[in-house]
Amino acid sequence: MLTTFIHTGDFHLGRPFTFRQQGNYHGKNKRKELWKAFEDMIEFANEGKIPLILIAGDLFDSVNVLTMDIKRAAEGFASLEKTWVVIITGNHDYHGDSSPYKKVEWPSNVYIFKEDVFRSVYIKELNTEIYGMSWVKNEYRAFPERSFNAIKLNKSRYNILMVHGEVTNKSLYLPIDLRLIEKKGFNFIALGHIHKPGLTPGGVAYCGSPIPFNFGETGERGFLISQVETDYINETYVTSSGFNPIESRSYETVEILIAPEDSYHDIINKAIKCDAEEKRMQNYYRIRFSGYIDPEIQLDWINDDLEDSFYYVETDTSQLEPDIDLDLLIKENKNNPIGQLLMELEKIEESEVRKKAIIYAIEAMIGEGVLK
Repeated sequence: MLTTFIHTGDFHLGRPFTFRQQGNYHGKNKRKELWKAFEDMIEFANEGKIPLILIAGDLFDSVNVLTMDIKRAAEGFASLEKTWVVIITGNHDYHGDSSPYKKVEWPSNVYIFKEDVFRSVYIKELNTEIYGMSWVKNEYRAFPERSFNAIKLNKSRYNILMVHGEVTNKSLYLPIDLRLIEKKGFNFIALGHIHKPGLTPGGVAYCGSPIPFNFGETGERGFLISQVETDYINETYVTSSGFNPIESRSYETVEILIAPEDSYHDIINKAIKCDAEEKRMQNYYRIRFSGYIDPEIQLDWINDDLEDSFYYVETDTSQLEPDIDLDLLIKENKNNPIGQLLMELEKIEESEVRKKAIIYAIEAMIGEGVLK
């Protein structure tokens, strides 16, 4: 009988990671971090004697994955001593002609769904039937309702549904009608595709990605672990699920307001004080500066001078404006090329374009010593 299982997915093994600063160094480290998350999950399953792992799509990033990566994943699953692994494919590792799942031999404890209609696999020793569909192309505008409606559940078994898609009415990535799949009566519904983990009281769950992949992905990452108990009185199963975090570097976005009186040294100190040193040397930081700045300060140097105080840092100075009275500047220079240029730039209709053009012009003139 099934007592415990892991629900995971969206590993995107083989994915390259790009960074603005020292991209090759940080990209390699990020790939190591992703593989460590995979190996930690395997170790957790072995140590806990977890009988089942569900992988809800996008185990691989097919465009970039190497055969070496695929073999490494297969070897990881082969090292599981008492665990079944059931896999559906997603939009990033769909089961087409060049599918990563066709490139290596998979161990006997791994079952892979290979069709884009719903099929099932019954694991007798766990009394568990798992229904799933895999992607065989990179886009699905409609849910395969016909094959889904044909499903007939055996209520004496623990029934699981696996789908990789989006809970929405319209999508290119397999739109899922939550009410449709809930009313079928599955004991657990394991979803993939959305990288943020989430769990409903009705036993529908997105496992999320094992680690965050970019600055748009905040909060804890890991995998879901579920406990199954048999309710003999009501002849049903009770599932309780929780989140098991995986230690990883987080992505932090920090907003810092700059005042006209702030010196270059003040700006650097404000950035360094955004977080404790232990966290700064562990995580990825994006620092967004806004406000008004002394126009003589060279913004290009800020990122370089912060690098030693962070594991990774990138800065955004696009919202900073030079502390200059533009009207006065034009008035004082109305009879020379400086004023004439600024007056021409003021004629630009799009406000954001106009503002940036004027700022760049002023910064360039200060840099060349034309304007002081």
